[in-house]
Amino acid sequence: MENAYSLWEKGLSGSHHVWGKVELDKKGKVDMSIFPHERYPLLNKIGAFFGIGHLDQQIRLLRNLKKFDILYSPYSSSNTKLLVLLKVLGLFRKPIVVTIHQPFWQGKNENPLYRFLSRHYILSYDACIFLSEPLMKKTVSLLNISEKDANKKFSLTQWGPDITYLDKFSRKHLPFESCDYFISAGHTDRDFETLIEAFRGLDYKLWIFCTPDSIPKTTDIPPNVQVNWEIIRSYDLIPYYQKSIAILIPLKYPEHKEGCQGMTSLQDVVSFSKPVIMTRNPCLNLDIEKEGVGKYVDMYDVQGWKKQLTVFASNKASWEKMSENSRLLFKTKFNSEVFAAHLEKVLLATFQEKSNLKDKIEHVESLTPSYKNQPFQKGNDI
Repeated sequence: MENAYSLWEKGLSGSHHVWGKVELDKKGKVDMSIFPHERYPLLNKIGAFFGIGHLDQQIRLLRNLKKFDILYSPYSSSNTKLLVLLKVLGLFRKPIVVTIHQPFWQGKNENPLYRFLSRHYILSYDACIFLSEPLMKKTVSLLNISEKDANKKFSLTQWGPDITYLDKFSRKHLPFESCDYFISAGHTDRDFETLIEAFRGLDYKLWIFCTPDSIPKTTDIPPNVQVNWEIIRSYDLIPYYQKSIAILIPLKYPEHKEGCQGMTSLQDVVSFSKPVIMTRNPCLNLDIEKEGVGKYVDMYDVQGWKKQLTVFASNKASWEKMSENSRLLFKTKFNSEVFAAHLEKVLLATFQEKSNLKDKIEHVESLTPSYKNQPFQKGNDI
């Protein structure tokens, strides 16, 4: 997180990758600091052996708890497993607020005991901010969470891109005639193989930007497809996005891992006022067809991709309408300010609840008679 904040300070990335800190600093009601991610790598290796990610950070947090009123983790269970285990055991009482954008149960969830443990685990958080309404409903249903607990612990908001940082780039919107290729960037659950097959034999060009770990497995890549795994900073991708016809988000994942895959790429869609074609994902909050910014294709559907690519590359009027809808979506309800406003509300409510509980405890203690240093007398109420 400190790296993401450093990139924002240098103007190389948007604030949304710092998950609300920049916006909350401006608002002034919440003082948020970034706890250093790693200091003792050996501890993380030990933690990984026991299935506890980021053990180093969690142990160091335990030694610095007096500095904080609330712990906020945008990646929920990935770096709070030890802390929540201690909460379950009653050994840790500091409030924890998390955002949830991937399946919390992390499995097929057919074992009743596993469901029970998962439910107990998620309800140990003081507040869970879901970034997807379908994912929240699915979590409540699969883990059999009561309506009372869901209303108390869960809330919903939209995570969106930094409107201040990216507005200057969306203003440099190129006309349809100046856009001459499609672009697809990302690494989580990406199906670049199906996308490459869809472009085989077409006259359109495709740029794929991935990481070394997500390089397409296709060995016979057609000449109209370029794959780049060296450019990984979002800032360096800006000129490529600006000249693209549309942003493509091909996805593949088993049903039990269905979460907010593609959400980060959708931020690029609205940031640059571009249309989008993506694999259907019912767990995302944003319905691209209802919002009029793009079209869905089914998973592994090569012909579906070919059909939509042909339409997008040839229909200027439709392209312009989708681009305008994308721009309006960014301005009105899909941006960092929307997310930060909800985050602030949740953090302040959590702090208030903590303060009220503390007041109640102190009040009870003040009413409790003390017999310390008093001689025992017959009739004393013990």
